[in-house]
Amino acid sequence: MDDVEKVKQKTDIVSIIGEHVALKKAGRNFRGLCPFHSEKTPSFMVSPELQIFKCFGCGESGDVISFLEKHEGMEFYETLKFLADRGGVKLTPRSPQLRSEKDSLYEANLLAAKFYHWVLTNHTSGKKALEYLKKERKLSGEAIETFMLGFAPQNRKALSKFLVEDKKLKVEDLIKAGLVGRGGDGFYDRFAGRIIFPLFDHRGNAVALAGRIMPGAREDIAKYINSPQTLVYDKSSVLYGLNVTRRDIKRAKMAIVVEGELDLISPWLRGIKNVVAIKGSALTSGQAKILARMTEAVIFALDSDFAGQEAARRGIEVAEREGLEVRICVLTDYKDPDDAARANPEGLKTTLKAAVPAWDWIISSVLAAHDTRSGEGKSRVSREIVPILAGISDKIVQSHYVGEVAGKLGVDSEAVASQVEKYSSSKKITPPVGGEKVENTQKGRRQLLEERLLGLAVYLDPKKILTKETKAYLATPVVQRIVEKLAEFLKKTEFDIKKFADSLPAELKAGFGEIVLSEEEDDQDKITRELEIVKRELIELVLREKRDEVKRQITRLEREGSGKELNQVVREFDEISRKITDLAV
Repeated sequence: MDDVEKVKQKTDIVSIIGEHVALKKAGRNFRGLCPFHSEKTPSFMVSPELQIFKCFGCGESGDVISFLEKHEGMEFYETLKFLADRGGVKLTPRSPQLRSEKDSLYEANLLAAKFYHWVLTNHTSGKKALEYLKKERKLSGEAIETFMLGFAPQNRKALSKFLVEDKKLKVEDLIKAGLVGRGGDGFYDRFAGRIIFPLFDHRGNAVALAGRIMPGAREDIAKYINSPQTLVYDKSSVLYGLNVTRRDIKRAKMAIVVEGELDLISPWLRGIKNVVAIKGSALTSGQAKILARMTEAVIFALDSDFAGQEAARRGIEVAEREGLEVRICVLTDYKDPDDAARANPEGLKTTLKAAVPAWDWIISSVLAAHDTRSGEGKSRVSREIVPILAGISDKIVQSHYVGEVAGKLGVDSEAVASQVEKYSSSKKITPPVGGEKVENTQKGRRQLLEERLLGLAVYLDPKKILTKETKAYLATPVVQRIVEKLAEFLKKTEFDIKKFADSLPAELKAGFGEIVLSEEEDDQDKITRELEIVKRELIELVLREKRDEVKRQITRLEREGSGKELNQVVREFDEISRKITDLAV
């Protein structure tokens, strides 16, 4: 058995996909909203028996490995290793030549993070930074360990010397990872003299570093620097701390979104565990997509300054496009969540519980900024608030806030609604790309009935479809071939749905998987009744098609005056009609 099969045997596809898609039991399968296209009615099915998935809306399908490749953008071996680590499978070692470039960058970042962490916690050059973090920032040893905080010594050759000479990494890989740069005197460590915050993606891979200067540092250098965009680091798709807090977010069914690393660590240290940091000016679409896989709601607890408020506004629309419920935590007495958590953790918890719905917060802040009693003030509110109202995708919610704004301004709600509609038309606001999709291929009723009959028989008793009578009514090529393979399989061994599926050639395996995934019933009595109903409908459909054909023959023979042959065909027509009548009894 090769590594791929070992990993698949140890992996539950429902568990893996369930971490990204909310799945509900649907008979013997599971169903949810497709993560590959936008839909309101679930058409995404997962089979725990065949360990496959298929979306009947957009057509995406595959196994657990292809799901992670498509959904997470992971390479094949990266996916295999991720699943192997989760399942406790030891993979056959790969030769150094087969290591991917991503593997090299992950390793470089992780070793750099470990080196800087060791400097902070064990070396004299990190002593001052450690005291600062513990005494002034009030971080515990637990927090420093959990988030692997570090310190980059002033020696601008320390990291590159350690990684190249001791760990035998290539300088080119360190440059590609953004850990070192080229200068007049050769190579230099980019983060020298800074406190280090390692960044991990939501799968736990070390993808980048962030560095913050110590208090009292030169004023002509940047306060913060981050790793540049690399093959493994896209800042718009990484949330700081998510590798630590993802389980707490799922458990709380809520993510508290903050701005920086210490805004996350300080609340986390004081019992507010379901936190992530955006590390940027606003929540991005990529970050929102990641959060939407784990939770249904977010609270923005960003800095209380103007930039923080603007970031919250931009983030609201992004989060709502991904179906997230958004609330805003208003920090009136503190600059940011870090200050609030260190000064009054219980107060911060109370403030988070009192977070207000996003659109209420936006509208209130706009109205509070202007004199709504004057015509000029109303005009300014209109210019600012109409685009906001137009951005609310849910028309019922939009209508509610149109009424709220009209009431606060003392004007007719139809006037506000008219302005919103006018703005929407001028901007040609359209639904996001990737709306509801349907497959182009339309199946006829006969094929649908035959596939349904096969699906029911597989779950009840495969021999039900192997009777001479039933096989005579099958005409769809894929169903006919699967039934032939089924007969051959049962001659050799007892029926096992997974083993049978694996025995099929690729072109039939896909069709069989689709048939199995379409079944949503697991009650034996109901399946028995349904099978008989489908079988009767199929027979009736075939008989009616045959009768129509005979009727056309009668019309032709009447026109040609073929008496003897006509009588024979008429008797055949009557016999088919009788069988159809008997089916209805």
